[in-house]
Amino acid sequence: MRNALLLLAVLFLSWSSSQSFPAVALDHPAAPFIMTYAFAKDKGATAEFNKMEGVALDAQNMKLYIAISDVTKAMTDGEGAIALEENRCGQVMVADLDDAYNILKLEPFVVGGPYNADDANRCALGAISNPDNIAVDAKGRVWIGEDTGNHQNNMLFVFDPATQELKRFATVPNGAEVTGLHISQNGTLFMNVQHPDPENVYPFNRSVIGVVAGFNANTDEFEALSVPEGDERKVARVAAGSYQVLGRTGDAMPGELSGAAFGEVRALHSGETLLYCNDFDGNMFLPTNETGTEGYLYTNYECVPGGISKIYIRATDMGWEVIDGEYVDFASVNGTRTNCFASVTPWNTGLSGEEYPAESADAWASEASALTTYVGGLANPFDYGYAIEVMPEEGVGSKVVKHYAMGRLSVENALVMPDEKTVYFGDDGSERVLYKFVADEARNLDVGTLYAGKITQDGSSLMIEWLELGHGNSDEIAQAIRELDSQLTAAN
Repeated sequence: MRNALLLLAVLFLSWSSSQSFPAVALDHPAAPFIMTYAFAKDKGATAEFNKMEGVALDAQNMKLYIAISDVTKAMTDGEGAIALEENRCGQVMVADLDDAYNILKLEPFVVGGPYNADDANRCALGAISNPDNIAVDAKGRVWIGEDTGNHQNNMLFVFDPATQELKRFATVPNGAEVTGLHISQNGTLFMNVQHPDPENVYPFNRSVIGVVAGFNANTDEFEALSVPEGDERKVARVAAGSYQVLGRTGDAMPGELSGAAFGEVRALHSGETLLYCNDFDGNMFLPTNETGTEGYLYTNYECVPGGISKIYIRATDMGWEVIDGEYVDFASVNGTRTNCFASVTPWNTGLSGEEYPAESADAWASEASALTTYVGGLANPFDYGYAIEVMPEEGVGSKVVKHYAMGRLSVENALVMPDEKTVYFGDDGSERVLYKFVADEARNLDVGTLYAGKITQDGSSLMIEWLELGHGNSDEIAQAIRELDSQLTAAN
């Protein structure tokens, strides 16, 4: 028996190691788009950003905001182009957009801290802590959702540039992050509760998709919310309106034809349930009427494998009603993983992002088995790490499109500018790069030019020189990825 177990172990290790990471040289025609990080570094881009999270737009005032959750490591070590002062509480940075929606300088805008390692709330309670999801309302106020646990309970703050006032709007239960932050055109505020502690009060003992009913983020004022105490720490709280749960991990999804629950991730072809994701993230609300009182809400599952749910919701006098739902099918693009923050395009489609793709053989070894089970065949690491456009099909179903020409990176979110061509990205992780994509034609994100930022520092400002990485076509890049499948087959 022992010898048999040893043989099985050897066979497993051989099989695992054979889940090879295909070799792609940096002179490969597709390298700028599937080896984007390595290619950008090789071309001289600055790979020093740490925890670059959400990107948000103030179109009226031509401002672009980028959340830096944690200003440490390569951003502060003095060994490269960026040498900012360390801030473990993070900051939101701002850039001015010119008429062509280009940015040339990033500056601190809302700064977290101070930091005190000995305090239960390591970041000061009156300031932001580790900004992640961000959004801008019609008044130009910046909404800032928090990550990590440097506040005992993560919070949603609102900063008003006109008055320089920072106010707390929401707090989430123990163990949870603020995710899914989205303000629709009519002022509806969506916000999720991600990976809460199981000891919290129902329904906040699992991840939830939610909306703030009875409050308009574009027009309404509010009194700042207090810091939670006692049992308040076990629930989600808002300063105005009421927080309504639209979906909860493991609960039935109304009208879902296959019976999939919220958060359920299934194998692409067998339909086997692989996991229940307790990490709801980006929300994409696509209104179907002019008033924005009903439409499709897509929500990301930030797990490996990942997924997206689609529910149809309608506003009523009592809040929001969930009419029906659907588990989005990703079989046409070989699945998805780690679907993080999101945005809505100017033409009313969703734009999801695949975070933390495997960029080395070691990273791929940790997830190849899970993704191979999910795919039902040998998974290819170059199938993941892209911005994904999602939109409802006529009747039942959704269309999903991976925009390979926009590059393979750790997509926190991708945000399309009003010209419908220029896109900026949050590239989450350690020692990351600032990217920009410019499509050849409006509303077509499959053909265009990818750029990476080379940074020089001037005081606390980061000056940006854009380096062209390449001009890409998604169809051609997809074909190059399929040609790499032969390396996987040969290795096995």
